[in-house]
Amino acid sequence: MSVDLPWTRIASLAIRPVLFSGNQEGSLGGPTLQIPRLGDRFAADIETAQLQQNAEGRLLIATLTEATTGDAKIAIRQPNLPRLSIAGAPVIDGAGQAGASLNIRGAQPGAALFRGQYVGLIHGGVSYLYMLSGNVIVRADGKATLSLWPMLRFLSVDGETVDVTPSIEGQLVGFDKGAKWVRNRVDPLSFSIVERV
Repeated sequence: MSVDLPWTRIASLAIRPVLFSGNQEGSLGGPTLQIPRLGDRFAADIETAQLQQNAEGRLLIATLTEATTGDAKIAIRQPNLPRLSIAGAPVIDGAGQAGASLNIRGAQPGAALFRGQYVGLIHGGVSYLYMLSGNVIVRADGKATLSLWPMLRFLSVDGETVDVTPSIEGQLVGFDKGAKWVRNRVDPLSFSIVERV
């Protein structure tokens, strides 16, 4: 089970792709071929400011310590998105979908989603992070087709949740040395959360 990390003293969070796709170089000057593969995913590199030895600092260190034997999860904050809401309860519309697009239903008619915006798909109780690769306006019936990057990493299950306030969930990397206490403070921490699938 994943441990939810608080945003206590988080100074930066950088989302980066973890790629299993690649390129095959052409022989003797031939063309280079793109080799798309399933399994491309995201990681978040996180740095904190200096922590104080107070309740908030202890909570962050405790949750990071717990996540070393499980997984970590943190909300993705997306500042400056237009305020037109996707309110409602968007879910996956149809089982067995694969590839780089996904049909959804139950969203607010007229709501807009934008290229570069992150969404989460909750599959089997795990949050999978995706980025929209195109703009979309939800139709009057509450349905839309989302263009996603990377490709879906599972066959869709009808009715599973589409989270427009997503989190990144996965293996905690880089906290193996723990926190360094210096007098009445804790030095800044840096760690990553890498999606497992």
